[in-house]
Amino acid sequence: MSKSYIKINYNLRPAKSVERKMLCEALRRLIFFSDLTKYKYVGFGSTFFTDFLLIHKSLGINDLTSIEKEEEDKDRFEFNRPYDKINLEIGDANSILPGIGWNKKIILWLDYDEKLKKNMLTDIGTFISRALAGSIILVTINVGPDQLPDKNNKKERYEQLVDRVGKAKIPIEISKHDLDKQNHPKVCHAIANNEIEQILSIRNQGLKSKLIYNQLFNFSYEDSTPMLSFGGILYAESDAENLKKCNFDDLDFTKCEKSKYDPFKIIVPNLTFKEMHSIDKFMPSENISEIRNKGKLKFLDKEEIKNYGSIYRYVPNFVEAEIH
Repeated sequence: MSKSYIKINYNLRPAKSVERKMLCEALRRLIFFSDLTKYKYVGFGSTFFTDFLLIHKSLGINDLTSIEKEEEDKDRFEFNRPYDKINLEIGDANSILPGIGWNKKIILWLDYDEKLKKNMLTDIGTFISRALAGSIILVTINVGPDQLPDKNNKKERYEQLVDRVGKAKIPIEISKHDLDKQNHPKVCHAIANNEIEQILSIRNQGLKSKLIYNQLFNFSYEDSTPMLSFGGILYAESDAENLKKCNFDDLDFTKCEKSKYDPFKIIVPNLTFKEMHSIDKFMPSENISEIRNKGKLKFLDKEEIKNYGSIYRYVPNFVEAEIH
C-alpha cells in the first residue's frame, strides 16, 4: 500500500500551498449561503493536517472530520491531530462518507494522490446524492499518464483507464487517442463531470426545487507530478440570487463555466524571497517589462515574473515558511 505522507512532506509543496489559500479566499464568500461556522469540513488530513489548520483558522469552522484509510497508522494520526475537535474516522472513504452526517452544509475535499478510479467516482456520487444546498466539493487527482513499457501504446493506455473506472463511466466520445499527457486531465475532468450530472439528474427526480451543480474550481499544478483539482457548489434553484452575491466570477482563479475544462495553472517559479519581494512592490501589475527594469530583475525570465504575478497574493511569506 502506497503511503504518500511518508514519502512527501505536504507542507513543502508550494503549488499546493497556493491552491489552499485560493480556496480559502473563495470559500469566505459562502457567507451569503450560511454563517461559515455552521459548515462542516471533511477531508483527508493525513499526518500533517495542513488544510484543517487553514480551514479552522481562516474560516472559523469547528466541525472537522478527517478520513484516514490506514488503520495501522491510527496512533500516528491521533498524535499529529492539531485540534481535539477534529473527528478522526479510520477507514475507506467509500464506507465512511455515507455516515458522516449530512444534516448541515459541507465542504468536502477529496484530496486523492492517485489516478482517477471507480471508488473516487463513488465518493463524488455520495456527495451529489446527499449534500445540502450550499455545500462545496473539491476533488484532487493525479492526472499523469499511465506509465507503460511502451509509452506509445494507445490501446493499452485506454485499457488501463477502463480497468480503473469501468467502461460505462467513459464518455462515448473519448478514444485511445485522448489519453496522452496533454489530454489525460481533460478526460478525467469529463468522466467526473458526467458522474456528477448523472447522479444529480437522479436526485432531482424527487425534488420540487431542483438542485444545480456549478463549477467553481479547476486548478492544474505540478509540485512533483501533474495534479488536477476541480469542484464547485451544489445549490437550489431558489438560491440563485445568493450565488450571484458571492461573486465567484470576480476572482481571477475561479472557473465558473459549467463543466468546461479550462484550468487555472498554478506555476510557482523558483525565486528567492528577495526576488519575490522585489516583484511584490509593483503588484498588481501586468507590465512585465517595467517590473524587470525598475526592479532590477533583468536576470529573471519574463515568464517567471508573469507566473509569480498571477499568484503573488497566495505565495507563503517569510513567517509561514518558518512555521510550516
